[in-house]
Amino acid sequence: MKRNLKDRIDALKRFFQSWKGLMICILICCGLNGCTSNGDKKPNLLFIMTDQQPFNCVGVYGNDKIHTPNLDQLGAEGVVLENFYIAAFPCSPSRASILSGRYLHNHNVFTNNVWMDTSIQSLGHLFAAADYHTGYFGKAHLGGSMYVGRQDGDGIDYMHDTTPADPVGEDITQYWHYERIEGDSGWLLQRKDGGVGEDFPQLGFRVWAGGWRQYKDWLISHGQDSFALTAGNHDALQSAPEGEHMYSRLGEDYHMAHFFTEETKTFILEHQKSERPWAAVLSYFGPHLPVSPPQPWDTLHSLEDVDLPHNLIDSLEGKPIAQKKTELQYVLGQWSEDQYKDYIRRYWGYCAYIDNRIGQVFRLLKETGQWDNTIIIFTSDHGDMVAGHGMIFKLGSNAYEELFRVPAIISLPGGEFQGLRIKELASSVDLLPTILDAAGIAVPAEIDGKSLLPFLKDQVAQHRPAVFAEIHTSNHGGKVIMCRSQRYKYVYHWLSSDVDELYDLEADPGELNNLIGDESYREVVDNMKDFIVEWSRETGHRYASLIGTKQ
Repeated sequence: MKRNLKDRIDALKRFFQSWKGLMICILICCGLNGCTSNGDKKPNLLFIMTDQQPFNCVGVYGNDKIHTPNLDQLGAEGVVLENFYIAAFPCSPSRASILSGRYLHNHNVFTNNVWMDTSIQSLGHLFAAADYHTGYFGKAHLGGSMYVGRQDGDGIDYMHDTTPADPVGEDITQYWHYERIEGDSGWLLQRKDGGVGEDFPQLGFRVWAGGWRQYKDWLISHGQDSFALTAGNHDALQSAPEGEHMYSRLGEDYHMAHFFTEETKTFILEHQKSERPWAAVLSYFGPHLPVSPPQPWDTLHSLEDVDLPHNLIDSLEGKPIAQKKTELQYVLGQWSEDQYKDYIRRYWGYCAYIDNRIGQVFRLLKETGQWDNTIIIFTSDHGDMVAGHGMIFKLGSNAYEELFRVPAIISLPGGEFQGLRIKELASSVDLLPTILDAAGIAVPAEIDGKSLLPFLKDQVAQHRPAVFAEIHTSNHGGKVIMCRSQRYKYVYHWLSSDVDELYDLEADPGELNNLIGDESYREVVDNMKDFIVEWSRETGHRYASLIGTKQ
């Protein structure tokens, strides 16, 4: 009896020692290989945003000539939103809407260089409060003037000047911003001292790398003092004026896109073994003008590769007069077909270069075992005309598809909803609540957007009957609200006597024929205007009563 008991005790000891040894081996292996159990860990977040990239400049949206293999693969493994629209224009208002989930009139950023109210919770605040490591790498344009220390604070003349007369050097001072002042007929600008530019942590993010001070310091640390004198933000040291073939003299490895990619990778590596998840925004300054990708991306395509858009030729008859007045952007009759083709091929090359850098981050996530536990979002703050309607750049007095419809791809952990292509209308204010929903973080009540996850799970109910977007400059002619329904687009110039616009996107996807004066569409016009007035009231627009008064 005693012997049997001793045998049992010895067996238990051997089992415990064996189990203990096995566990030690497992722990050692996990420590060496970075293996962690994701069962209870919240998902990471990688939010990628480009600047001025229209929907038709990503391969997965039907462009079979552009080289964006990494985004195309992300689209194949995730959800592609085919009819996704920005909620505000231009850069700063759109970014504020994306990061806060609010319409333009509910955040304080109604034009560029406005310092976003620090009391408004954005993506960074909400993820930091949920105990995430947070980092922002790239363009924000929500802290006031970006070009601190440069004369007038506006960088270079992208159309002509290739050698700025006011290099910054080490004199990064004189921070300033605009404040929003309420007037009788719209918000006005008031310039004030102060702001953070691109140079200091903001928007709730704890780790920060911007395109001005930090980028210049990085160039100097790599022996590129001459580049650091003038380069930064959108100033990519283009080799020629617009209208001629150009490339960035920074090259691939000193371009700001490379800098932001490397900073993002460092952030991911630093937190890969943390028990806390991380949330990173990677925000590129391209393919925004000047359209000067580094070599050899500028000649990735030949002129023969490029087909000009079907809506290149547009006389703009019957459309707002303001569209014809931007001679540096409406270049029809000034440019040859080859100049348009060169612009497009440079644009495609810039998108391809950025896609290549995005691919480096994707590979790192896969190599470190974090891909399957990371929410990945890709979008852009607005588009570019890329020769549509004879235009280049971003013409603020229109709401054409090229400018307001942008790519949006959502990839959720575990391949949920893999391969879905959603034709339902969605707005950029919907991204933040969707991300919060996917991460299990409560969505604040003051957010205007609504999560897409319920629709993705049950594709029966309509997500939105219409989407809305706003432009609100300080002049009378620059106050525009766009309403896009399933079939029609109505562009309402609510404080201007200029003509409004109505397009039938089924019959006229190129938006060449303005139907606003066609009496057979009078009911459609009235309904669309009613949509806008109702939307302005329901969402608390300060000028809702004024918006409804135009006859």
